[in-house]
Amino acid sequence: MSTLPPLYTDALGQITSTNNSPLSSLSDEQHLELAKEILSNFYASKDQWATAGNWTKEEAKLLQISGPASDFFNSMIRYNIASLVGDYLSTVVEALELKLGKSKKQPELLAKKRNVIDDNGSVNEVYGPTPVSPFLPGNSFEVWTAPSDDQSTDDKSTDDSNKVAIVLGAGNQSFLSLIDILDNTLRHKRSVLLKHHPLRPWLSEMYAIILEPLTKRGYFAQVPDIGNEATQALLSDSSVGHVHVTGSYKTSQMIQQILQKSNPKLSTTQIRNKVTSELGCATPQVIDDGVYTDAELKHVAQLIAFGKKTNCGSNCLSGQVVVLSRNWAQKFDFRKKLVEELKRQPTTPCYYPGSTQRKSSILDKCPKDKCTTVEAASVSEDTKVSDDDQVVVVECGTPGEDGHNSTPLLEEAFGPILAIVELDHDNAEDDNSFLTKTAVPFLNNKDNIFGSLSCSIYTPVSKGKEYSTSKGFQSALATLEYGGIGVNQLNLLPYTTATKGGMWGGHKNETLGQSGTGNIGDLYGIIGDKVGKVVVYGPSLENKPMFDSANNPPNIVLDVLMELTCSPNAFTFMLRAFKLVVTRSVYGVISYIPGIGK
Repeated sequence: MSTLPPLYTDALGQITSTNNSPLSSLSDEQHLELAKEILSNFYASKDQWATAGNWTKEEAKLLQISGPASDFFNSMIRYNIASLVGDYLSTVVEALELKLGKSKKQPELLAKKRNVIDDNGSVNEVYGPTPVSPFLPGNSFEVWTAPSDDQSTDDKSTDDSNKVAIVLGAGNQSFLSLIDILDNTLRHKRSVLLKHHPLRPWLSEMYAIILEPLTKRGYFAQVPDIGNEATQALLSDSSVGHVHVTGSYKTSQMIQQILQKSNPKLSTTQIRNKVTSELGCATPQVIDDGVYTDAELKHVAQLIAFGKKTNCGSNCLSGQVVVLSRNWAQKFDFRKKLVEELKRQPTTPCYYPGSTQRKSSILDKCPKDKCTTVEAASVSEDTKVSDDDQVVVVECGTPGEDGHNSTPLLEEAFGPILAIVELDHDNAEDDNSFLTKTAVPFLNNKDNIFGSLSCSIYTPVSKGKEYSTSKGFQSALATLEYGGIGVNQLNLLPYTTATKGGMWGGHKNETLGQSGTGNIGDLYGIIGDKVGKVVVYGPSLENKPMFDSANNPPNIVLDVLMELTCSPNAFTFMLRAFKLVVTRSVYGVISYIPGIGK
């Protein structure tokens, strides 16, 4: 077994010092004060963490994006952190104040409750709906729970309350590890050592500013990645009681093997319960049958293309498999619009290691005449893209028939692959059973498709304004075993609900753990040990979606929203926004002055 490097030993010592009271020993009152301090520090230090170590410029270099496009991405990732971290901390404070009786106002998510019976006869308790965000009008979410046969939790197998939780940093997004750290410290009351992902070492300075209240109390420390041997030694250390990873299924399995080797007396179940993980998925995009207008077809295609193009498909929630009925009359019209959208929305480089190799590996197993590369312009003139970066649409055929290709359904691409599978369904007139009789059973069977993290369902207005609340549709949602479900909306929004009382994680009934175990969020304790999921309802497909990578909002809009998010009151926001607009205007004028501007 490798020796733990001094750098890691020192970091563990900062947390395990006998001078520190364990997080688990804090009262709810003390926990509330800690959460408030982190939130206050987060807002007050906004100007510091937003620029610390030039981390946004390093992000642009990693993404291989240059020119004006890099400015947009910088604004976007700063706003993402401001919004997600701010919402998470605010919800923790609200939940603790409610628990302690300091607040009498019940959150809207808890104020509404109903029951839905699924196809197995289980009663699902549904909380909500409540708005996703004031900046996303027409979008709401619900939290669904159902009884669980497995009443174990990640804390019951061993007494690790005074040990350290290792968070292995995510490599594809800069905000993910921040939420993972807060979830472990403020929700599970675990002290955390973060090992940064080797792709994003520059996040340490920014994280240090945001998490300073945790660090000074000895509840948080961070270290860079210095190789696989050092990581294995860290995971094997006796002071480690829990590991949380955002990554791949393969990585999660390797972690469990390391823990089993260093803890030979623990059972397989006990080892498994030491690990929580948010892994991947061959994310389905389900097209319900029915009659769609041209606008609706275009808007569905626009949403799917946006989800696929974002981060060049290297997201755990990137749409990968379009699921439709073989007998759907509009399937060829939809394909045409999907290709048009993939061409219209620009391409970014596949920077993530292994992305293009996985793409090639999947395509090597696919008939060439069933694969179509859809070429699109680069996100900017200064950003170079190649054929490797372009989305390839793969026709998978129909399961059970000659020529069916299951490879793109059973392997997470984490890159620019978009498969289309046609399910055999009798589209009888006025038959609304495609979801309940065909699509849901297909998706719940993991022999058919990989993972259970999230998915989207699209359905037309022609089904009726009350269709989404009908018994049949609600039963389909109840029976569908995915942790996050978007209805007429991208499945990225369920992740954001985890910061507002929702949750994010693979479905508990998917016992293979392909999409991970445990979840983040559930800050009001709605789900607990039960089976849980989040359902996000988007606006009618007749409305043009807000998500469109070919028409990004001006950078200043995101920067103003960030100021709004991080301002303690309206007066401070007005001052900050005014300063921001004036500064940008001055710089804009200077840039056009000969001899001063470019």
